[in-house]
Amino acid sequence: MSRSLAPSPAGIPTSAAPRLAGIDLARGLAVLGMIVVHTGMLAVSQETNAVFAGRSSILFAVLAGVSLALLSGGQRVHGSWRLRRDRAAIAARAAILLFLGLLLAVVPSHVQVILVSYAVLFVLALPVLSWSWQRLAAVAAAWAVLAPIASFVLRAHVLPQTDTIGGTLTALDLLDPASLGAGLRMTFIDGTYPVLTWVPFLLLGLAVGRWGVDRREAGWRLVGVGLVLAVLGYGTSALAMMAGARDALIASMDTFAPGKGAELLDSVARTGFMGTVYPTDWRWLLVDYPHSGTSFEIIGSGGVALLVIGASLLLARWIPRAVAPLAAVGRMPLTIYAGHIVALGLMMMLGVLTLDMIQFVLFLLVPIVVALAWSHWVGRGPLERCVTAGSRAIARRITDNR
Repeated sequence: MSRSLAPSPAGIPTSAAPRLAGIDLARGLAVLGMIVVHTGMLAVSQETNAVFAGRSSILFAVLAGVSLALLSGGQRVHGSWRLRRDRAAIAARAAILLFLGLLLAVVPSHVQVILVSYAVLFVLALPVLSWSWQRLAAVAAAWAVLAPIASFVLRAHVLPQTDTIGGTLTALDLLDPASLGAGLRMTFIDGTYPVLTWVPFLLLGLAVGRWGVDRREAGWRLVGVGLVLAVLGYGTSALAMMAGARDALIASMDTFAPGKGAELLDSVARTGFMGTVYPTDWRWLLVDYPHSGTSFEIIGSGGVALLVIGASLLLARWIPRAVAPLAAVGRMPLTIYAGHIVALGLMMMLGVLTLDMIQFVLFLLVPIVVALAWSHWVGRGPLERCVTAGSRAIARRITDNR
């Protein structure tokens, strides 16, 4: 049994040395945070749920970028031949994730599956794997500012109006051309995880991985940069809202529900959007609500992701035994993520899903116990093993035939 490798959110192996155990911890927190969002809507308060909403999946995406950087050499990009094999392996992983995501999206679990968007992001990352961290960070920053504006303009003035709010592409959509078109639009522009506005998260993770998460000072520096970005994103949005944007949005919502604009706006602030803001008033671009896809959410939540990664690196170094259970979850995140979706679906079909406090706690405890036991006795998670073995085999066949 080998324990020299630990899987990323997409089964990408990374070093399990103590200096990188913090990445496993951050992955574990990301997965459990998403489970909180999916299972805690009745057991915890809206305010508690809002802390994890959006931010957990964004952390997941940033960590995917970190893993891609580690796979392709970390601080030193692999040479041309090896980089070609890395790209082939990542492309194969993307195909496997796409297949798995399409299937999981059919499960009646009420979960908006992120894996299809992941697969697309992995493919988009292939040309930039050789970039420096400075170039990656600069493009991520520019994309974070410009993409939300482009999304708003496209949805408000270019694309036909749609009744779809959020959502993801599913396997069933492949059977009908109209559904396929709507599913592709959701994947790239106005779904729950629209690729157009999620590219900055993957680029940010790539930049962090290229800069070096195994540096001695990485934890503190990431915490510092994360705090600056969080304050910049959330703070600037708060100032804009106080400067008149809130009143304008309340007036806008009053046109739909007279006298209830403030109440509706506060409700949206707590529950968030479904991937994009309403294309009705440009001042929606000034909010930082969960899953709003605005520049302020991208920058603020990206900062929170860096803060969590940095803190995880520090905690894994200071108290490795205490964080070991959460790090174990981070060593098989794809298995845990898929498993909780299947469990939700089965419980819904059997009519036993209540999502009360007992079930909520079990949805958090069971993955930790299973991950600890599996990590100790077997090692790499089952889905992680399949993804890694399959992608490596495909990559070898592709590169060896050239």
